[in-house]
Amino acid sequence: MDTKRKSSFAGAADVVAHAKIAAQHIEELKVACANGDKSAARRSLRQAISELELARAMVRTGID
Repeated sequence: MDTKRKSSFAGAADVVAHAKIAAQHIEELKVACANGDKSAARRSLRQAISELELARAMVRTGID
């Protein structure tokens, strides 16, 4: 990634926020898997996917 280049789009900070939330859900997923909690693992995975889908939609909107 070129750190000298400062291009951005409207809503980029929101995309990053959703990605960070997704990362938190993935951490919860790892813990649930380590504990053998299938229900919590499913829930965390669904939440992470949802956050990433929101981020993807925002990126698509920001690019257009």
